[in-house]
Amino acid sequence: MVSEAEKHTESPFLENDLLKIDKEKKTIIAGSTKDVLIDTDTGEVVGKTVLHRYKEVDKSQFVKLFIGEVSSLFELSKPGLKVFGYVLESLPINKGEIYIHIPDLMEYCGYKTKRQAYKGLGELIYNKIIAMSTKPSVWYINPAIVFNGDRIAFIKEYRLKSTSEKGMQLKIEE
Repeated sequence: MVSEAEKHTESPFLENDLLKIDKEKKTIIAGSTKDVLIDTDTGEVVGKTVLHRYKEVDKSQFVKLFIGEVSSLFELSKPGLKVFGYVLESLPINKGEIYIHIPDLMEYCGYKTKRQAYKGLGELIYNKIIAMSTKPSVWYINPAIVFNGDRIAFIKEYRLKSTSEKGMQLKIEE
């Protein structure tokens, strides 16, 4: 909830180059790393097959794709997604802070009450996409997730579920 969120005097996102969020059965890693074939928990070199797709799109497609991928990574609800769209549209170039005027946010998102706006903001806080500042209406953005660049790569990793040998034998015998 936004009212219970920690307030910061400076951006909490500038401390680390790499953001790691563990959520149930998936880990989200965002930021810069020198080698994507390194396990960030153990430092061990891990072999992976990487399939890379490059596609050039116009700005509106880029924003839609970016919002869609971030939404699926962080499992944002409709209010979270709309507020994230507002943050992207309102973010000044090369700034780590954003001024969020709640009535402007409500108008952009088509909300009639502040409740939905604060629900969306709360999701972005929970997912470490933004953080509250001690200054009224000023929010810090996480540059590892929200940026003003012209390209981005999303990496999805799929792993086979491990099964016991006994379970494998049962399946074979059937």
